[in-house]
Amino acid sequence: MLSLPQKYRKDAQIAKVTFVKGAQLAGAEKKRFESSVEEIRLMYQIEGFDIPNLVNDEYNCQVIMFLRIKLKELKQASFIAKVVQKCIAPLCVIEFTDGSNAVYSFADKRLNKLNERSFIIEEEYVTDKLPLDFQNDLKTLFSLYIDYETILNRNNKHSYYLEMMCKAFLVFNHGLFKNDDAMLDSKMWYDDNKLSLCFPLLKKLKALKLSVSKAKTLSEKSDYNKQIKDNIQKLKILYSGEDNE
Repeated sequence: MLSLPQKYRKDAQIAKVTFVKGAQLAGAEKKRFESSVEEIRLMYQIEGFDIPNLVNDEYNCQVIMFLRIKLKELKQASFIAKVVQKCIAPLCVIEFTDGSNAVYSFADKRLNKLNERSFIIEEEYVTDKLPLDFQNDLKTLFSLYIDYETILNRNNKHSYYLEMMCKAFLVFNHGLFKNDDAMLDSKMWYDDNKLSLCFPLLKKLKALKLSVSKAKTLSEKSDYNKQIKDNIQKLKILYSGEDNE
């Protein structure tokens, strides 16, 4: 799983009831969760100080969990991800599989300042499918950029996780903008501040491109295209430092 070192391996089963109770599922949602999930395992957990912790007023990042959840149908992954991620306070990567394909769930979390025992999910993302049994271009890119050894930012566990999440989004939306390869290969990943700005900009750009494709008037298209251009320029500043076209 993402070529994680054996020293982080756990391979421990987690009962479904942990999340049924944790998310207070009832009725149709409880039935949907229990009928969709076949098995939940904690496969790995990055802990210790090879990658430093981040503990302050906003974050308590001392571990990164890696779960593998077997589903009867992969189309249930987004629903199950929302349930599981909101029950787990640590940063967590979830690999969902149906035996043929896999998708991955990421969720950036921060402390709730109004309740120190709870947390807030700031951003979340579930990837498209990757085949398990054969290689394709998407799987090659994913292995190249989202791998334990190829994640560059080791400043702290939160930055490490954000880089994984941003690169996953870029890989699964390859071609989102002209120079996304330059971004993937840039040095911006070493910069914690730039990392914190990256995912919201990428997500907004994808939403704007969807909106312009559905726009019905030239005025609407013009407005969306201007926002797209501005958004791409902000991303360009992140990965190249250039403030001009």
